[in-house]
Amino acid sequence: MKHNIMSKIRYTALSIALMLTLLFSACADSEFSRYRCYLMINNNILKDITLASAMNAAAPGIFCRISMEGTARFKFESNQGGTPTYGVMTAIDKNSKWMIGVYNGIIVGYGNDQKFHAYDNQCKNCYESSGLTRYALTMNTDGTAVCKSCHRVYDLNNNGNITKGDKGDGLIRYRTNANPVPYGVLSVNN
Repeated sequence: MKHNIMSKIRYTALSIALMLTLLFSACADSEFSRYRCYLMINNNILKDITLASAMNAAAPGIFCRISMEGTARFKFESNQGGTPTYGVMTAIDKNSKWMIGVYNGIIVGYGNDQKFHAYDNQCKNCYESSGLTRYALTMNTDGTAVCKSCHRVYDLNNNGNITKGDKGDGLIRYRTNANPVPYGVLSVNN
């Protein structure tokens, strides 16, 4: 009987310790989104210059919107303007279950803070208040993005924080890594 009581006490203490660990680790990682996002692009194969420009740490403030066009190619758009570029998906890409943000779009690039960032292409405030995916952002050459619906301006160079407009949350952020040599490998996830 004493053994059963001691086992229950140990089990309860272990359960509480596990819950506290999960609670504190969740709080520590709250800067990144709870929305699913998973993408890996080997730009050494695609050799897309638009994506390569955004992955260049020596050129902060250049951002690239990535989306999938159909089932066979990626679309890359620069905040610096120009014609969108396209990368044909490899067989591995076609068989992968890529999730590019809330609704087929992420924005990546080095900010002026020298950190590589990945944001969702949806305005978080409009998306969360409506549940609809029609709030794509417009990128500007100065490293900001604007929502056409609520007119909030977000600073891509500074963690996607709001710089103009109503108060609210900054952009949806994802974990990311870019290895830019020579064209590089991009990974985005949460």
